[in-house]
Amino acid sequence: MKADKKIITAFIILAFILLVLNIVSYAAEDSLKKAMEKYEIHRYSEGISLLRKEIDGRQKDELVLPYFMLGRFYLKEAELYRTMYETSLMTTNDYLIKLNSVRTGKKSKYLPYFMGLLYLETKQVKKAIASLQQFVNSNSVDTVLKEKAMLKLGAAYYISGDRKKADDIWAQVTASDEEVIAEKGYIFARLNIRLKDAVDMAQNAVNLSQKNNAKNHPKIYRETAFVYYKNDMVDAAIELLDKMPLNEPDMVDNIERNKALRFYDISVMADISAIYYYAASKYFNKVMNLRGREKYEDLIRFYLSEISYRLNMYDEAVREINTFLKSNKLDARYNKRIRVLLAACYYKKNNRKQAFEIWDEIVNKNLQDDSSVSAVMDTYAELNVDAASILKLIEGQTVSKDEKKMKPYYNSLGGLYYSRKDYEKSVQAFELVRDKANKNKLEANDPVFLIRLANSYYRLKKYSEALEIFFELGKAYPVVRQIQDTIQGVYSADEKGSGDVRIY
Repeated sequence: MKADKKIITAFIILAFILLVLNIVSYAAEDSLKKAMEKYEIHRYSEGISLLRKEIDGRQKDELVLPYFMLGRFYLKEAELYRTMYETSLMTTNDYLIKLNSVRTGKKSKYLPYFMGLLYLETKQVKKAIASLQQFVNSNSVDTVLKEKAMLKLGAAYYISGDRKKADDIWAQVTASDEEVIAEKGYIFARLNIRLKDAVDMAQNAVNLSQKNNAKNHPKIYRETAFVYYKNDMVDAAIELLDKMPLNEPDMVDNIERNKALRFYDISVMADISAIYYYAASKYFNKVMNLRGREKYEDLIRFYLSEISYRLNMYDEAVREINTFLKSNKLDARYNKRIRVLLAACYYKKNNRKQAFEIWDEIVNKNLQDDSSVSAVMDTYAELNVDAASILKLIEGQTVSKDEKKMKPYYNSLGGLYYSRKDYEKSVQAFELVRDKANKNKLEANDPVFLIRLANSYYRLKKYSEALEIFFELGKAYPVVRQIQDTIQGVYSADEKGSGDVRIY
């Protein structure tokens, strides 16, 4: 009897263990399912949060799918922030030009500084030097901002090739303020120099900021995050980004009674995009070192080549693409898409002849393949390529709904028209993509597409339509506040503006 009881007890324990394991397994799969649902409704940051919690409780060999999914989520976030950055460059440029061209009334004393940042970001180095030097020579600004301007001025000289001048200017900045220390480390990281020194500066700045209970945590955290990323400390970088509010301006100038000008550092979106691209590559590479990776290998090589391209590592991208083309077992469409990317790498490396040979071959052999044509149109639009093959393809084409064509085709067509400055046709094509019942909702529309549509409306000076889209995006991505503010500023300064514009 005792033996029977022991056997029964053992079976009960075994059944309980199996039940617990089944519950744990179900809970784990349920978490992955919920994360995938977030991906489908374009709530990428929420999906990332779910997955990061999920990986903490898994064994190494159970991490293949969660890591792969994290790579996909970060890749989507990176693409979104890159698109927002491109929009911010456009609207900030227009806004600052409007402010600078005002002939009556008072100009902001901070305008030369932020003009200098814009010129530096857009590689207009001579203009950056002139604007930043003008600001440094001013006597009406505080010491901290003047020293930050000197650091930026040194960066402009460094980019111009005058390294000695840059070092001389940087040597003059000796302030112990945490903002200045963080700025110096950040500039070194941006220039990809003295990276170990940059880490020391960044960590020192964070420690001082916390010790002094300073109010400038967000700016310091953001700059430190970029320094960490450049030093292969992407987890620490993301941890800081998670602590940051992203909707606050760098400077508010109460220039007149009831008139406040808000200024932003436009590099923030570019920095976040780069960090997320790097995070995506990290998780994809983690998958490649695990058992069970086999069914993901080709897709990962595909994504890694895109990431290398986005991080301006064109030689690395070409190597990854060639490896993919030799080993790919995926659908043939992936080969076509990655060859479009290969041509883009050649184009960026100034091998234009080889690039066009590939693009023309893909278009001419795949006129009925909308996915291949869309990939080429996307690339032409991004690189501002005016290519005869695509122009001939769409020549005389009316932008009207063809049920045989999928939404991605019209999305690409809208982007191509936008690059040609035909904004009316761009809007017409994009509107064929937008969900009519939920026209600005992320759940029903890809956010990158919504930004492109908003850009087209902005170019047509239909500011209300653009702002409605950015208002909805702002619920999930507060960083778009800087785009909203600059559009509002352009509208306010535009004598030809019409309509009732509100920022919610």
